[in-house]
Amino acid sequence: MLAPILSKFNSLKTSRKGVVAMAMIEYPSLEAATGKFSASNVLGVGGFGCVYKAVFDGGVAAAVKRLEAGGPECEKEFENELDLLGRIRHPNIVTLLGFCVHEGNHYIVYELMHKGSLDTQLHGASRGSALSWHVRMKIALDMARGLEYLHEHCSPPVIHRDLKSSNILLDSDFNAKISDFGLAVTSGNIDKGSMKLSGTLGYVAPEYLLG
Repeated sequence: MLAPILSKFNSLKTSRKGVVAMAMIEYPSLEAATGKFSASNVLGVGGFGCVYKAVFDGGVAAAVKRLEAGGPECEKEFENELDLLGRIRHPNIVTLLGFCVHEGNHYIVYELMHKGSLDTQLHGASRGSALSWHVRMKIALDMARGLEYLHEHCSPPVIHRDLKSSNILLDSDFNAKISDFGLAVTSGNIDKGSMKLSGTLGYVAPEYLLG
């Protein structure tokens, strides 16, 4: 499924993380696809940087997350996303297409989700008007399927640790996908005694918050 998309990138190499191929994309390609990271192409702003809309050669649209040089934590999130999303393929988890490292900044390329985040749909200009009860139920079921896959079918199981409306992305048909795996951990790597509390207050599971 990914081969036709990856073949359109002007990348020199293809890397394998686990069993899934991802493109190592050259920085000039990212710069051209995002209009030199134009403010008009900003899709959203997060804790470590911005997400931009990109259109690559052949008209392939994607989303590019630029992680500003931010020390060890930024580096860890970058490696975490590549490691986990590079091994995961599921209809309700956002697809990783490629990555780039340039002058201390890290870039991750994902499939473009045309309807943006659930948070934007609920609290943006439309105030949820496009989300009928049928669509809302569909989004909830999509999220449940994505979480079930992470918890029950990944080996070892993956715990997201920051599931919230801004990390739920919607495609043009309102199919929902879980995104942003920078804080995710696998169950085999959890040390409850030394693990730092991560996530967003208001969304953190009570049993996790209480230890």
